[in-house]
Amino acid sequence: MLRTLCISVLIFAGVAAQAQIQYLEQKPAHIEKTADSLTKIYSTKLGMTPKQDLLFKTNVADYLLMREQVAKAYTGNRKLDELYKASLEESGAMSEVLTEYQFELYEKIKPSIQPVAVVEKD
Repeated sequence: MLRTLCISVLIFAGVAAQAQIQYLEQKPAHIEKTADSLTKIYSTKLGMTPKQDLLFKTNVADYLLMREQVAKAYTGNRKLDELYKASLEESGAMSEVLTEYQFELYEKIKPSIQPVAVVEKD
């Protein structure tokens, strides 16, 4: 019984450590720089706390990386669809970080700060 408990604890500790390592995985420098810049812009407009800043930056960096991967993998309408989906997922993640008032304001200002895509006309 004690042996089973010890093994279970070790397995749980290993899984928890692995989750921590993945959370702290380093993003490319350009992603981190852009995430910093965007977080500062939003923080000024939304009045975020330091804890919110950190969570917000982490989410922004994750979704910037996702947007970059989508941009490389797709073209045309499929690319726009996937970028839109990523933007919706990002907003959903931000709803967990921001207060209700902050989130409503975020939704209003996000299109001007982070447009889904820019379409160039000939």
